Amino acid sequence: MTLLSVGMTACFSLALCTGIFAQKKKSEPKLDRRKYDIEIREVTTEGKKYDKDVFEFSAKEIISDYFEAKFKIQTMHYKIVKDSTYTEDGDELKYWKIAASEKNGKPEEEFRCEAVVAGKEISGKIRLMKGEAVKKTYEFEGTQNN
Repeated sequence: MTLLSVGMTACFSLALCTGIFAQKKKSEPKLDRRKYDIEIREVTTEGKKYDKDVFEFSAKEIISDYFEAKFKIQTMHYKIVKDSTYTEDGDELKYWKIAASEKNGKPEEEFRCEAVVAGKEISGKIRLMKGEAVKKTYEFEGTQNN
């Protein structure tokens, strides 16, 4: 056996073993299966009456009992528009900016949500739109409960 063929056999064996034993790094779950206890209110000039709800993130959807009961919207589809990490008091925390939207079955009406998740805190606004006009605005904030 020549030195060249021994070298090629060794390289092939090394490449094969590396491929077999290499482990793929699992992608870190983003928001799926996270739940947030929130307080939500309609923004009006009359006052600040907050309702309690839970936002649950699942498979690119936000599930909310409040919006299902009030507007017959079972889920809102979301996407993460910003994903970063920051350090606070020596702890590494995640920061996500989220955009979500969903039609409620009425012509030209759509719910649009903008939210920020920073560590275990969530806050944001949801707007009920008719065309490009804002009909109602809701504010919410809360903390992760799992």
